[in-house]
Amino acid sequence: MNVAIFTDNDFVKVNGVTTTLRAVVQYAPDDVRVRVYTAAEEGSDRSDYFALRSLGLPIPWYGEMRMYVPRLRAYLAQAVRDRIDVVHVTTPGPVGLAALYVASRLRLPLVGSFHTDLAAYTTLLSGSPRLGALMREYMRWLYNRCARVLAPSEATRAMLIAAKCRPETLAVWPRGVDTELFSPAKRSRRLRDRWHVSDRRPAILYVGRVSAEKGLRMLPALQRSLHSAGLQHRFIIAGQGPMRGELERDLWDGVFTGALSRLEVAEAFASSDLFVFPSRTDTAGNVVLEAQASGLPVIVSSDGGPRENMEDGRTGYVCHEAVEDWTEKAMAVLRDEPLRGGMRERARDYALSRRWDRALKPLYDAYRSVVTAPRTTDAGSLLTPAVPRVP
Repeated sequence: MNVAIFTDNDFVKVNGVTTTLRAVVQYAPDDVRVRVYTAAEEGSDRSDYFALRSLGLPIPWYGEMRMYVPRLRAYLAQAVRDRIDVVHVTTPGPVGLAALYVASRLRLPLVGSFHTDLAAYTTLLSGSPRLGALMREYMRWLYNRCARVLAPSEATRAMLIAAKCRPETLAVWPRGVDTELFSPAKRSRRLRDRWHVSDRRPAILYVGRVSAEKGLRMLPALQRSLHSAGLQHRFIIAGQGPMRGELERDLWDGVFTGALSRLEVAEAFASSDLFVFPSRTDTAGNVVLEAQASGLPVIVSSDGGPRENMEDGRTGYVCHEAVEDWTEKAMAVLRDEPLRGGMRERARDYALSRRWDRALKPLYDAYRSVVTAPRTTDAGSLLTPAVPRVP
């Protein structure tokens, strides 16, 4: 079986989507041949990766990132040459529309996977609930064209049902983690010395996009609260994004690493003492699993999917929005060495149960099921439904 995975995230980017798709390629079983289709500034043509050189445009409210105008006929011709049996759409963006075009023209089944809640991002970054509602309706329109839709968490599945996606098509595909790359063995005394952290001044790490939708405006308040309680610490912010300047001003004692390679991220995880992930909009949060694989206790938000990728009270804590809750939980971990040591061990054990080779089974099973199932959707009509409207 030949599968074409369409994504707006070319593999130059390092994020949760590309991490996941690299794993899909790496662990594909013998009966599934996977090829990623995308668009980028530079073209690439490998057996498992096909990037068309395309015109890039700035993304609204994400000016430093670009989306690419899809070359529909070129994708179609390549899908014919690759003898594609299943089209997998991972994005509602331009390349996602190319996936619908290819499936429609070749009358192929569609599998969808949900990665980013763009409706929540649109509302938060634009300040317009109406634009967010329009994005939600558009995403419902797109994913309702799929025979199967895989959500990364139960929270995301419930959100999609509330958004009127067809519940009979929805299933959960939990994320996995590379437990060889992310390991406590990567801990670096040299890096800790460079950060000026120690057992007496622990490192509190955040890894990800430095942007408002990640809930990072809470961190300066958390820093002030921890200092008021007499807890010495230092925040380490690994990543890049439009909020970096604001955080550098407000998180006065922080270390800002900028974008890191995967190996550098693994070293940063293992060399820290606590991982915080305050995002309330993430559907999964691969970094939460990566932190635990590195033997790092985690504190995550009570909203969204990340809380399903840890064990509350055992590998870390789930916190509500109030900074007092985050302060209390962070102090409990950082002041109680036996508690932190036990969480480190349990975090690593938990991550070992979430390795990619196990996590990917629902996706490969979905590919097989749509190939053998009777067609309930006329693939030739995929692009003809009414234009979505704001409810």
